[in-house]
Amino acid sequence: MLSQQKENDDEILSENNDGNVEIVNFDQFEERDEDIIIPLDNNFQSIQYTFGEQNQVLKEEKNVFQEIVQFKKEDEQDNIANFGSMHCEEDFQSWKDENKQINEVEQVQQMNQIEAMTQRQEKQAQIIYQPDYIIDMKEFLQKPIDQQHLIQLTIVKDKNGINKFHHKYLLYLSGQPNRFLCSAKRQAFSQQIHYVLSILQDKFDRKHKSCLGKIKGSGGTFKLYDTGDNPKDVKFLDKVRKELCLINFQNSKQTGQIRQSVIIPKIKDGQAYEFKPLNDTDGLLKAYYSLEYKDQIMHFMNKIPIYNKEKNKYQLQFNDRVTMSSAKNCIIHDINCTDKNTFVLQFGKCAKKTYSVDICYPLSILQGFAISISQFEKKD
Repeated sequence: MLSQQKENDDEILSENNDGNVEIVNFDQFEERDEDIIIPLDNNFQSIQYTFGEQNQVLKEEKNVFQEIVQFKKEDEQDNIANFGSMHCEEDFQSWKDENKQINEVEQVQQMNQIEAMTQRQEKQAQIIYQPDYIIDMKEFLQKPIDQQHLIQLTIVKDKNGINKFHHKYLLYLSGQPNRFLCSAKRQAFSQQIHYVLSILQDKFDRKHKSCLGKIKGSGGTFKLYDTGDNPKDVKFLDKVRKELCLINFQNSKQTGQIRQSVIIPKIKDGQAYEFKPLNDTDGLLKAYYSLEYKDQIMHFMNKIPIYNKEKNKYQLQFNDRVTMSSAKNCIIHDINCTDKNTFVLQFGKCAKKTYSVDICYPLSILQGFAISISQFEKKD
């Protein structure tokens, strides 16, 4: 299992012209409370562009490439003469064709990037869901998100007053700052990481009707439970708490990066399989290692950042929802999915003490919130 990393706001993410997000090597991650905001230079200005403006900029660059490889007939003989006495006209023509081919390859690569970004933006723009009215808040947060929808949310980290030592996180609908959904607060005097989730901002009693569940974690493993009771305190199985999500962090010996696994109950006919573990080795963890329950769970992992030798940083491709660097930024995807633009959860920093999270089927908002909170508690 993984070792844990201290909670802080240090950044390791920024976005370049290709829409890629740079993630600084975790080994270089410094432990401090101040936010590190990477100043934008000319290479980062694409973050401020709209998608249409980025498309126009790349089209202008394409025209420049075409002008470079076009030679006027009246100037061609002069170019041949200046090319050198040791070269004949055929050599110059070969050189010209070779450079033209290189430029055409660069144009194709840029157009492919434009097409990929366009497909991703169009896909997400069609499925963003913001309900006008929520009848049952608990049901809305606990049920899986519809397959046709993508929920865009904002997490605000509250460090004021007594929350300075035991942070509280507030979840809102993005674009609607007044649409509060739920909150989570780390509990004091607990031997392990323990969060209580609530539909109220300041009520974190697990026996109160406002309680949604709890997150417990230790040794790099986090588990999300519903409002049921600890199996040690009940006599009947129907009262035992359900395990809704298992999150595990582990250091990769090959790359030195943190690999994150997420396991949830599989959904069949609109209902998720029930897991009621009676001990720490039971439940979703046992199902993951047992062939008997393989068809009852779903397994997701974080996307592996690509290392950039020139900038000595790791890179991930985010959309404009993630605009600041952070050690906590991540993209979670299905391990069996071949579409690199598809994700089930995207989490990243967008302002000081503010984070965006996009959640898709088959996750619920509650599961996505728990995965996001675990990012603040992971350790190197």
